[in-house]
Amino acid sequence: MFGAKKNNNSPKEKTTSLLNSLVSGTVITGKVFSKMDIRIDGKLEGSLNCEAKVVVGKNALILGDISCQTILIEGRVEGNISAKEKLHIQSCGSVLGDLITNKLIIEDGANFNGASVMGKASVANNENGKLRESQKDISKEVLKAS
Repeated sequence: MFGAKKNNNSPKEKTTSLLNSLVSGTVITGKVFSKMDIRIDGKLEGSLNCEAKVVVGKNALILGDISCQTILIEGRVEGNISAKEKLHIQSCGSVLGDLITNKLIIEDGANFNGASVMGKASVANNENGKLRESQKDISKEVLKAS
């Protein structure tokens, strides 16, 4: 009764954290699809469609459009980004392209050239991470001016 050890025969839960990773020095050309979180530290020449979180590492370069739930950018992205929840560009990050997101954070020192559209309605109106034509036109004008 008191002080007796409990015999816990229940199976132990396995705790695994699944993370896709493109390591530094690796180059992928084409479309990447992921249902889990993904971290890019190498180079991706093509689109990225992720149903979870994307982390773009400090030495990463992405040349293509990104569609995801949340994204943290420490490296360089040249393409349009659609993040349903949050888009965060850190001070060492750089984005050349248009952004659609619910919440946008751009730290002091970060580089961003493009147009941004914010709010839940904007994300809901955005089909498959593609920008509307008027947003593309705005981005082209900004790029011509720079």
